[in-house]
Amino acid sequence: MTENKVFIAEQETLLEVKEQTEKLIRNLIPTDAPIYGMVIHEASDLNPATRVEYLGANKDFKPMSMNMATHAMDYGSWADWSWLKANVPVMCGWDGEIKYYLNPDDYTKKVDGTASDVSNANFAGNAMAVIKKIYKKEYKVGSDRYVYFCERQVDPDFQPVGFNVKGKVRDYMLIPMFYGSIDGNGRMRSIAGQWSCLTASGSSSDNSSGTAIGTTEQNTAILKTSASGLFFGGPLTNTLADICVMLTRSTDSQSSFGSGMCSSYVEDKAQHYGTQINKVVGGGRFYGSDDNKSFNKIFHSAVLGSYMLWQRDPYMVAVNGRIKVSTDYTYNLSGDGYLDTGCNVTANHYNATMHVVKGFGAIPSEEIEGTSATGYCDHTWVNATITAVSLRFGDCVDGLVDGLWARALSAVAADAWWHCGASLLLPAPAAA
Repeated sequence: MTENKVFIAEQETLLEVKEQTEKLIRNLIPTDAPIYGMVIHEASDLNPATRVEYLGANKDFKPMSMNMATHAMDYGSWADWSWLKANVPVMCGWDGEIKYYLNPDDYTKKVDGTASDVSNANFAGNAMAVIKKIYKKEYKVGSDRYVYFCERQVDPDFQPVGFNVKGKVRDYMLIPMFYGSIDGNGRMRSIAGQWSCLTASGSSSDNSSGTAIGTTEQNTAILKTSASGLFFGGPLTNTLADICVMLTRSTDSQSSFGSGMCSSYVEDKAQHYGTQINKVVGGGRFYGSDDNKSFNKIFHSAVLGSYMLWQRDPYMVAVNGRIKVSTDYTYNLSGDGYLDTGCNVTANHYNATMHVVKGFGAIPSEEIEGTSATGYCDHTWVNATITAVSLRFGDCVDGLVDGLWARALSAVAADAWWHCGASLLLPAPAAA
């Protein structure tokens, strides 16, 4: 297949885009769908608490903040945002059809108060959370990264990043509430009460199923669940990570939402290396803690906030350090047909700056080095001599280098170590 390439725009073009966008923000904010935005001063300010500047309808907003003692989120000025309110937990069928809604504060119950199937492995489907379609506009001017969101397509530069599934834009996506587990029928599940697919493993030849579970085996399990099933990764996770930055006005996801299980590792297979069975977590849409050993959640998803297992994200690969991405969930472990970003990674580094890839979002840049407390506060591991399939978010042995922007581009697709998990993403059923 023919590969595409993306090139960095001239500085004058970016300045013109900035000027036009600011004009748009000043004059064309519709009352039914405001434009929310931010600029991240990536190079001039490495302090995660001060480098984000609000733009647009949220210019004077109070950001969200997590009380780590009570585990409750203070929504600041964001409580009434319609996109956020549409993020609700559901039980859905195999192909993403919503069967019923869960009580957002107690998943063991349906919204009508009767018992739910959130822990029922025999339920014909999965526990997922709705992510409503949103349009995103993103670009850089120098080292400043501008990101705007709107629930309608204001102009062609606002794109449904993460909602284009192989050429069909979906009204919503369903993200996993729980880490992916593979059931007795070989299907990838999102159900409470189950061990994640590799949590009993010690190496590629000694894991919970007795066989190695690499990317190909995980993909087989996902497709056995649904022909439209996807890995939880790709452009949607970039969109969600940026929304998290905007909601909290900070690029430190662990300080903003909780540190999850980032330091729960135990060097003992019998203790599952410090990982835990998927369990129901209370507290509504968000739950945060700072003890470094508890399930946390973001947008009703423990996968986003817990940092228990790396999540396989084959929609980004690094071929000898050259990053290639899939903007529409096309799957190819060699990166054939993926968008060639023109960007390379060469060595392990902390993320302080990002490259912007149209239709995909932010990818790691080595322009400026950060730390676990500066920049994006997360780490990227690199092996530039292989074709590496991306892992995302971090695991229970990596501590404060984990986070929404953490990446491992250091392992081949067949890598099946105990910490290489995967979870289910489902698109809304396509319109006929």
